[in-house]
Amino acid sequence: MNELESLILKNRKGTFAEILTDFDFGSFKYEYEKNNERSITFTIYKTSSNDDIFDTLLNEMLLMWKEQEYVVKSTSIKYDGAIVTNEVTAKHIFMEFQNHYIQKDLENEELNSEETEEDNKPTMTLEQYLDFGFKNNKLGFSYEIVGEFDERIAIDELGGKNGMEFLTEGAELFNYTYFADNKKIYIYDDESFYQMSDLPLIYKYNSSEVQATTSTTDVRTYIQGYGKKKTKTETKNYNPVKPPDLKYSGTFFKEGTWRTQVLGASYSKELDCKWGNETLTWSLKKLSRGGLLDVYIDNVKIDRYSCYSHTARTESIVIARNLSKGKHTFKAVFVGPDPEVKEYKTAAVMYVGTEKSTTLNLTAVLKGSDVYHTYAEYESPNVETFGWSEAPTVFDDNTLDKDELLETIKARLNDQPTVEVSTNHLGSMEEKRYIQNDDIKENHMIRFIHQPLGYNLDLKVVKITESHPIVNEPVEVDFSNSPTDIIKIQQNINRNIKKVNNLVRGGSFGGSSFTMPRLASDSIGSVLINE
Repeated sequence: MNELESLILKNRKGTFAEILTDFDFGSFKYEYEKNNERSITFTIYKTSSNDDIFDTLLNEMLLMWKEQEYVVKSTSIKYDGAIVTNEVTAKHIFMEFQNHYIQKDLENEELNSEETEEDNKPTMTLEQYLDFGFKNNKLGFSYEIVGEFDERIAIDELGGKNGMEFLTEGAELFNYTYFADNKKIYIYDDESFYQMSDLPLIYKYNSSEVQATTSTTDVRTYIQGYGKKKTKTETKNYNPVKPPDLKYSGTFFKEGTWRTQVLGASYSKELDCKWGNETLTWSLKKLSRGGLLDVYIDNVKIDRYSCYSHTARTESIVIARNLSKGKHTFKAVFVGPDPEVKEYKTAAVMYVGTEKSTTLNLTAVLKGSDVYHTYAEYESPNVETFGWSEAPTVFDDNTLDKDELLETIKARLNDQPTVEVSTNHLGSMEEKRYIQNDDIKENHMIRFIHQPLGYNLDLKVVKITESHPIVNEPVEVDFSNSPTDIIKIQQNINRNIKKVNNLVRGGSFGGSSFTMPRLASDSIGSVLINE
């Protein structure tokens, strides 16, 4: 047995290290699950040659296995009248990140803010997110990003959870895979993490038996998506125009209440309607010297108005409705005195308003898909094979761009049948050898080819259970060809349950809602690899 296959017991200070002896090789299991746990379990016997080590094997001691540290978390000592045993479970040291608690982002919390909670969600890059989670950790954990992560993601709640919860939630938000080298946690995109295995599964080449189960229960061939919902700030009174913003023709007095007494003088503004179906509101300033003015929209006269009032006041007038998206022109032209006024003390004028008052403003009246920044739909080419089947509509509050939304809904659409495969693996025809433990690794993709059944798929490893290399037992590999595998679904359920429990303990749901995902048919396959 080489050094890498030895189990070494250490203390946390690094002042003690001994090779474990007299443990049951047949009981040893290494288990890995994507974006979840890594652990080792085994049973050790107490003998005359290892009694001191046996007694030292206690909770929170470290075990070194294949250059990785594991923390003993569970020990169960048993005595059957003849033999003393200890059943040991040790978790990879990266899981100690759960002992780092990430406080809420209290600096950015506000009280009585006019912004809604929805509007106030912070958006972050992956690096900003991880910096927040890893800062001030006293346990020596660090991270490194491998791959491209360009998106900014809206975060519901930053902090208020332990390090492992933060890390796992980040995997869901940013779609990364984390894999640790002791206390350094690498954050991968799919392209950087997964590598094609050199050992494909090919019928009659290195596998002689295969059972493949295909399910089309969850296949969908059409999907729609909406981007971020437009806010009131973006659509209601979103373009206030003040007197300094207007274009003037003729002589105007620009002090106090801006005005002109020149017949034919005008003020105008080219307005950019961003959304369509818009309402233009005009604030008509009225005082005792006010005369008549004509208002035009896009060179079409709307009406004639008087700006006379015995007392100073401002009338808000909806001057146009249903303005289309694009450029429109407002213009007010001074006509002269109001004939309804018996006598002016001085010359009649057309008022505009004070320097800081709002003269014009736009509000978009939106309905249906116009309420959202963007809309996209996608029909899979597989509709010819599997027929029309519509997936739930996606509402992505992080997306403003149509092309980006299209890529998102394509990724969400499961337009491939779910395949569950069981097969044996005999090794290559040339070598005729048994496959060793390390031939299938945590970051492998396996090409599965079976011509009689018509399969040619890349299957990603999502779970591994392997025995000690010295034992001739098969390695169990679970894999998935689905964008949302069963492990991810189960992790989502656990997070949602915890979220609800926290809300219940707080005494109020505060308007929050959640969706419990439906457990669909398994998107996992298992391969038994004979050693």
